[in-house]
Amino acid sequence: MIKSKYIWKNQSTGIIPDEHVFRTLLKNRNINDYESFFSMGKEKLHSPFLMKDMQKAVDRIKNAIADHEKIMIFGDYDCDGISAIAVLYRTLIKAGAIVIYDLPDRFNEGYGLNERAVKEIIKKEVKLVITVDNGITCSKEVELLKAANIDIIITDHHEPGDLIPDAYAIIHPKLSPDYPFTEIAGVMVAYKLASALADDDLEDLYDLVMVGTIADLMPLEDENQAMVNLGIERIKNTKNIGLKKLLEFSNLDIINVTAIAFKIAPKINSSGRLNKAKEAIELLITDDLRKANDLIIEIEKNHDLRKKLTEDAFLVCEELVNPDDAVIVVASDKLHEGVIGICAQRLVEKYQKSTIVITIDEDGLGKGSARSYGDANILEMLIDSQQYLERFGGHSQAAGLQLKMENLADFKNGLNRLKIESSTPVLSFDMEVKLPDLKIETIKNIQDKSFFTASFLMKNLKVVRKQVLNYKHTKLLLEADGQLFDALDFNSLEYYYLLNNSDTIDVVGGLNVNSYRNRDSLQIMIKDVSCQQTQIFDYRKTAEKIVPYLREETIKYNDDYIIASEHDLREEFQRTRTLVLLPREKNYNLNQLVDRKELGKVYVHFEKMRKFTFEDLNMTYFSEFVYRMALKIFQELGLIECNHQIYQIKNQKTKLDLNNSPTYLNFVEKFQQVNFIYTSDFAVLNAYFMALLEEKHGF
Repeated sequence: MIKSKYIWKNQSTGIIPDEHVFRTLLKNRNINDYESFFSMGKEKLHSPFLMKDMQKAVDRIKNAIADHEKIMIFGDYDCDGISAIAVLYRTLIKAGAIVIYDLPDRFNEGYGLNERAVKEIIKKEVKLVITVDNGITCSKEVELLKAANIDIIITDHHEPGDLIPDAYAIIHPKLSPDYPFTEIAGVMVAYKLASALADDDLEDLYDLVMVGTIADLMPLEDENQAMVNLGIERIKNTKNIGLKKLLEFSNLDIINVTAIAFKIAPKINSSGRLNKAKEAIELLITDDLRKANDLIIEIEKNHDLRKKLTEDAFLVCEELVNPDDAVIVVASDKLHEGVIGICAQRLVEKYQKSTIVITIDEDGLGKGSARSYGDANILEMLIDSQQYLERFGGHSQAAGLQLKMENLADFKNGLNRLKIESSTPVLSFDMEVKLPDLKIETIKNIQDKSFFTASFLMKNLKVVRKQVLNYKHTKLLLEADGQLFDALDFNSLEYYYLLNNSDTIDVVGGLNVNSYRNRDSLQIMIKDVSCQQTQIFDYRKTAEKIVPYLREETIKYNDDYIIASEHDLREEFQRTRTLVLLPREKNYNLNQLVDRKELGKVYVHFEKMRKFTFEDLNMTYFSEFVYRMALKIFQELGLIECNHQIYQIKNQKTKLDLNNSPTYLNFVEKFQQVNFIYTSDFAVLNAYFMALLEEKHGF
């Protein structure tokens, strides 16, 4: 039995038939006229001059160009920030400006303007700084620039704090009461400034703005959707050499939102994660074909390296995870700083707990990335443990931190003492469908319209086969009403190990059309799985593979469970309906308690001492467990008495029957049960455990 990781929330009612699927998607997204929605163009782009300070900023830039002042664009290292730099840089160069760009060192400086950058700006005799995708929280740096008689124009979209920087001009949708739509990316804000400066729509930049908008997960509505429509069409015949190279090296079957989100944007982001964002910037601003050819090779190398670093780091993290912790904290000097955020999120999804992943530098300083599970507030957790931290910041769902390694143990203990309140996160999906009734043309239409967030509930799918792809992905072959469908779960082997062939499951996931060897078939992209039937897994020989994936409610059944557990197996199994058979741990030697001769040796050891406390016993002869159980047996037989924790041999001459000891009989039964579990075929064991559900037992 697999419980879903999320609370499933259906946005529709009933099972939606094929002919109503597309209409239901539109309804869920409040799209009344899909033809006009997907044809929205530049007429839907809002005037840049509706933003506060826009005219003031334009006038200042024009003066800088006229006076041949040096201008610096200061950006960010993610795809939004990189594309924003490219948009403004191309515009300023075309306008005849003297312009350079810079961005922070991801690993040593973090996000936004900083003192190093300020010193560099002053040293290079820059007279005007324009931030893109940052700056709204950089009051201190703005004051330093002002003191050096350098003007600064802030373009940003992040949440403003209580203190607004005293910049020359601030272009920010959330600080512009007259601007009708606030949920735009940093690249869109930069584009607004660029188009106002050029007094032109700058159609050649639509593709760059589209990429940054999609990468930053902006809601696809209003002018964001308009820009996506415009950008998708523009990129198909792009004049940007760098984007053209990215498309060529991505082998895309179709250019849509999904392709941009999962193929193009990650390559730009990868360079940023490796502190090589300038290579991506240069690719997007160059008009030199030879240079673009060299740069795309580096971008591809960066992307491949980022993926490898992520996989390597995740394996390291898994080795360090203590699944019993309330908040998972892993730290290692083998983790690349650029991928710890990805690892933290993957651990959250796997273990369903808030997680902090920390990389340790050569000076013993740890830099961490934190992600929350559900509605738990990770920032509040850091605030409660801030006495162990050098610095930290972020928001309720994601945060960053630094700490000295000597404080790591106290930090972990402090987090685990917290009372973590978190509800199971909600997974909202569009509708329930009957998979065999869906037409391939319907899903193709959804793909063509770039509804890559569309998700469906599909019930009663039988697992026919399972396999591992590329050592890290799970592929399931599922059957419904006699038809077969592939289902994929990327970067996880969880369902490979937690599903048996013949299990019947419900799946929430996306759907796409796989055109392998020119044969179209529907394919499920798994988001969550539920299995209501009883599950018994036989991993008596391969436990190391399944253990990291086991859910908390699963019964881990082995010799230790049989011998040491005080649980009622029948009651527990009826409640969880999930049991995994694991290899012997061999932590207990039952033979010393159930074999008369072996038990006699323990008694002889006691008899030699005559009178003793438990602390007097020599653990080199027998284990603590054997001593305690043997004492209990001998007390039940009247051979030993205990007063005030002092044991004394009684002068008992008559021969006693071991069967008069309930403890002895209990261990004989446990001994037989262990042998039964490790000598029986799985079919026999499966029948035995299934009988427990019907309150039958025995072997």
